[in-house]
Amino acid sequence: MPSHTLQENVKAIGHSELNGHPNGGQVIVQRRGKKYYAFVGHLRGGVEGMGTSIIDVTSPDSPEVLSQVRAPDRTHSHKVRVSGNVMLVNNEPMRGVDSFEPGLRIFDIKDLSNPKELAFFRTGGRGVHRFSIDEEKHLAYLSAGSDGYVGNILRVVNFSDPKNPREDWRWWLPGQWKAGGEKPAWNPDKVDIMLHLALIHEQRAYLAYWDAGFIILDISDTASPQVVSRANYHPPYGGGTHTALPVAREILGRRWMIVFDEAIEPDLDPPNEKLMWVVDITNEKNPVSVSTYSVPESQNPQEENARFGPHQPYEDTQLKNNLVYATWFSGGLRIINIEDPFRPAEVGYFVPPREKGKRPVQTNDIYIDDRALIYLIDRWDRGLDIVEYTGK
Repeated sequence: MPSHTLQENVKAIGHSELNGHPNGGQVIVQRRGKKYYAFVGHLRGGVEGMGTSIIDVTSPDSPEVLSQVRAPDRTHSHKVRVSGNVMLVNNEPMRGVDSFEPGLRIFDIKDLSNPKELAFFRTGGRGVHRFSIDEEKHLAYLSAGSDGYVGNILRVVNFSDPKNPREDWRWWLPGQWKAGGEKPAWNPDKVDIMLHLALIHEQRAYLAYWDAGFIILDISDTASPQVVSRANYHPPYGGGTHTALPVAREILGRRWMIVFDEAIEPDLDPPNEKLMWVVDITNEKNPVSVSTYSVPESQNPQEENARFGPHQPYEDTQLKNNLVYATWFSGGLRIINIEDPFRPAEVGYFVPPREKGKRPVQTNDIYIDDRALIYLIDRWDRGLDIVEYTGK
């Protein structure tokens, strides 16, 4: 078990234990003038854990926690997004909990040292898991439950009036609306069909639909969204589609999407069962996977009971310099160049050190600010790391 940092073309800048709450599900950064602030949604939640932390990262070598908001009892708020002076966090049950508050919580963060709750949008079901936002249109694209549905569906919430959020429209895979008499075409005992994350680009929603693979959805008419295509190429890879990230420009004269399947079990057999996929969507009605990327199990610096494999990329559709920045659980940060989409090549990595007495590193989420600083949050004990890519 190495206790030192493993790195190539990446330099460590700063670190924070987040006031004794070093676990997180998501990290984002907001710039306000010349100041920079990181927002971390925590995994642990409940009475003993934390909901959301706000950190001044203007000086990245010395991050300072400004405030922390607790999640409701039996609930965690492990995802966070920010739009101006509005902060949105999810409410989802902690593991093994049945009684909780399912939904989306909205805060006024004009004063970052004293967030004030403005509204709570109750979803029903298992609450909100992940979500993305359109800051200009004030829309939140939720992976959320709803009473009468099996698994999370797409629910689009308008927060233009943050004190009175409302649902604008929704979409689900036929078979999920149990209360409406729909019956699934899949075996619920063998697969888990649910929306995991929706990313929006122009008139398309790119849906990572877990064991249903990915779906490209035409949302030009939100009263009647239409499936453009759906691809499920997982067997024998086991499903778990976490993110479907469209690239907003052409590479080699073609259009692309980067798809991540999440590594769930720490002892997969065979190893490296989950992959990053590079998918040609030039003909969006017929997506074609052209290559994959993985990290060999021999490079796993950790040990038992820790995930090793893909989680998610930085959700930037511009894909600057053709680089995919990916979290790889105990594999830390991996930086993959896809200038040749048919041959993805790793150009850098950063695996934080595991400190004595703590569990293995589990790098969970990533954000990159306009200073090109990379923020990494660990889902267990490591906290927040700020690093910089030094390659070309």
